[in-house]
Amino acid sequence: MFRFRDLAALILVAASAASLDSVGARVVHPIVNPPTAAAPAPASDGRRLFATAGRDELIALCQQMHYKTLCTTMAMLPGVSTPEQLLDTSLRITAVKAAMAAMKLDQAIKSGGGAEGEGMASSLQSCRESYASLVDSLNSTRDTLRSGGSSADLMSELSAAGTFSTDCEDIFDERPDLKSPIPGAQRHISRLVSNCLDLASTIKEQP
Repeated sequence: MFRFRDLAALILVAASAASLDSVGARVVHPIVNPPTAAAPAPASDGRRLFATAGRDELIALCQQMHYKTLCTTMAMLPGVSTPEQLLDTSLRITAVKAAMAAMKLDQAIKSGGGAEGEGMASSLQSCRESYASLVDSLNSTRDTLRSGGSSADLMSELSAAGTFSTDCEDIFDERPDLKSPIPGAQRHISRLVSNCLDLASTIKEQP
């Protein structure tokens, strides 16, 4: 079970996610270091500085995802050169985002839930528990992926993650009188999990 003392370890990898906005779906393309005199820049745009055959294939793969820009940003990160590495990186960054959302909800709970009273406090607690479960589910999926587990196990774990990622949105949809303190994070995390499901499904179909 996810514990907040585990958050420090997750935050250590958040630097890899610097190109993703922590509370919304806005993305920023990785910064390309300017070329040196010994290695003049090619005439094409800056993104091509990263390009390899494998990277081009990943970018093409991202065009099959529902949230293409999010996927492409992940594919541009250092150390990502295969579909499995892209999925692992996506799972890792999504877990960081979910842990940060859980921490913000924990802070909101400690502040008393605002003027909405018990209804808000209960909703915040349920959201917090869902994001904690999401972190556990994503980490379990990473373990399965790294250990060479079956595609069926991957999809089963990610299906559970998909449910956890939308629980908070559903909770507040059922209570229109209440406003979530993290609406941007909710949308962003849901999109990240959706891409993880798409990636896992695509990898499953590969021979």
